[in-house]
Amino acid sequence: MKNRYLSIMIFLLIFTNLEGQTIKNTEQLKEKLKAINSQITDSFLHNDSNVIIQYYDDAAPVCMPEYHKALYTKEDIKSYYQQWLSNFKINAYKRDIFEVQLIDNYGIEIGTFNIDAVNDKGSALVYDGKYLNVWKIGKDGKLTLVSEIWGANKAIDGTNFASIKTKESDTPKPAVKKSLEDEVNKRNQRIAELVTKREGEKHAVEFFTKDAIYLTYDTPMFIGFENIKPYFVEHEKPNGVSIDSISIKASRIIPIKNFVIEYGYYYVDVSWDNKKGRAIVTGKSINLWKRDENGILMLYRQMVNHN
Repeated sequence: MKNRYLSIMIFLLIFTNLEGQTIKNTEQLKEKLKAINSQITDSFLHNDSNVIIQYYDDAAPVCMPEYHKALYTKEDIKSYYQQWLSNFKINAYKRDIFEVQLIDNYGIEIGTFNIDAVNDKGSALVYDGKYLNVWKIGKDGKLTLVSEIWGANKAIDGTNFASIKTKESDTPKPAVKKSLEDEVNKRNQRIAELVTKREGEKHAVEFFTKDAIYLTYDTPMFIGFENIKPYFVEHEKPNGVSIDSISIKASRIIPIKNFVIEYGYYYVDVSWDNKKGRAIVTGKSINLWKRDENGILMLYRQMVNHN
């Protein structure tokens, strides 16, 4: 207990010194996020869901847990975290920032995590993964968590989280200029077309920047086009699989200078072995689009997980 109070005091001294400072560059943003991540780490170890909830945006929060539908209210997000922490005894928690992007008054944080836990039935869970957070930066330097998404680096059993229950809520609709909404929808329709045709190479070439980072389910992050392209070539091989129906839709869309943040949702009806096998796959993503020299929206950072 004494050690915990000491760590809290050290954190408060560091964070108080950082609070109120205008963020002028990426390094300042990264230092603030390191302090916040230290606090989040401590909260996981001591079953305190209030820590991360206090950072969440009041007006339009988005939380995209792996193996769960997206959450859109602080009440539902708080309930999710309370249940998560109640269902697991966290023995160790590690959280590291991989990259921070400062884009106008938004911060894009990508990182990795490792959780060593035991569930309420005594079974061990080792959860290694990555995350992508979107932060809004106030004029006084205050950071507000607009959205987060995370996922495992290798397949884990989704039933680990089946006991977590939250209310169903409607997916928010875009509230931007119709021209931008149509532009994003057109790009998503093209992705759906390429996935249906199982054209993985075209998918990569037509959509990802050379310096893109792609974070998807059951694998570590793919850094750079030279690593993203082989993944899509392999992942979208026909191999007897048929995409019978696919839908990719956007909800909230946030334009920021030369970038666009999009919260995306997908539904895929898959069959194989001459339709003897069939599965419905649903999921969600946070997409950071960047306009190229021709003004075309390209995926600069993207993270995807399953419901």
